[in-house]
Amino acid sequence: MKKICLTVTTVLLSTIMCAPTWAANAYSPNTATAQMEKAPLVEIRNAQRAFPGILSGGQPTDAQLKEAKNKGFKTIINLRPVKEHQGEKEANKVRELGMNYVNIPVSGARGITSQNSQALIQALSDTSKYPVMIHCASGNRVGALFALDAAQRVKLSTEESIEVGKQSGLTRLAGLVKNIIEK
Repeated sequence: MKKICLTVTTVLLSTIMCAPTWAANAYSPNTATAQMEKAPLVEIRNAQRAFPGILSGGQPTDAQLKEAKNKGFKTIINLRPVKEHQGEKEANKVRELGMNYVNIPVSGARGITSQNSQALIQALSDTSKYPVMIHCASGNRVGALFALDAAQRVKLSTEESIEVGKQSGLTRLAGLVKNIIEK
């Protein structure tokens, strides 16, 4: 009897501990990337490699952009509005390095919208432009847009969608994202 109880407890604990992994495995912003490897790691703030070919996180420095180029990145997606952080300077630097530059201006919490989430997914549709680095100031907006996509396009549950977001940078915007999903 003791052995059965231990086995059941072990199975239950492993199920609970693996639940977040199920959410990430059930979601991909681009199913065509399933065979890709993880994006190379560049030590940007809050760096996350939750999906094949994609690195998400906070604002990269010029040196980190150069490192990204040297590690094979082809595209930089900036979710910060131009006025928020010298966006034109970054755009010029990225283009000077020979990479693609995409700006989807997500103005803080009010920029967490279905339209911006769809714009991000559209920007990720061309797999010839991978690996991709996506950033905002901290990675929070990146995760928020992935969470919205997980709920709205992929139809994951609210809990699973929030977990997808957290694995790609979502932090303090989690409550807002949950409210948007549940409307």
